[in-house]
Amino acid sequence: IQKGLNLYLEKKRLYFPRFFFLSNDELLEILSETKDPLRVQPHLKKCFEGIAKLQFTDQLQITGMISSEGEIVPLVKSINPGKAKGMVEKWLLQVEGMMLSSIKHVIKEGITNYVELPRKKWVLQ
Repeated sequence: IQKGLNLYLEKKRLYFPRFFFLSNDELLEILSETKDPLRVQPHLKKCFEGIAKLQFTDQLQITGMISSEGEIVPLVKSINPGKAKGMVEKWLLQVEGMMLSSIKHVIKEGITNYVELPRKKWVLQ
């Protein structure tokens, strides 16, 4: 049984490599709560540096990333974990991709605004 469980967890880790940062118990907890994406929240810090939580709508759409300091970075496009049909690793891969796209967007916007806005306003934006 233990060997089969380890093989199963290894498959999940190979599909979503950030799972390697989690212990077997933590990974099992995430995988056992596939219906509720909010149950992944306590483990996000170990998977994604700088992300403490994800911002969810009432319909459980993921719309943003929240840092430990409370800073919110909106996602360029929302993610629906329900479409992954219980595969946590699938929608977490989408979060990873959208995280990169969203940060690129914020950086491009910052560079554009730097030229157009006074420095004090730009820094506080």
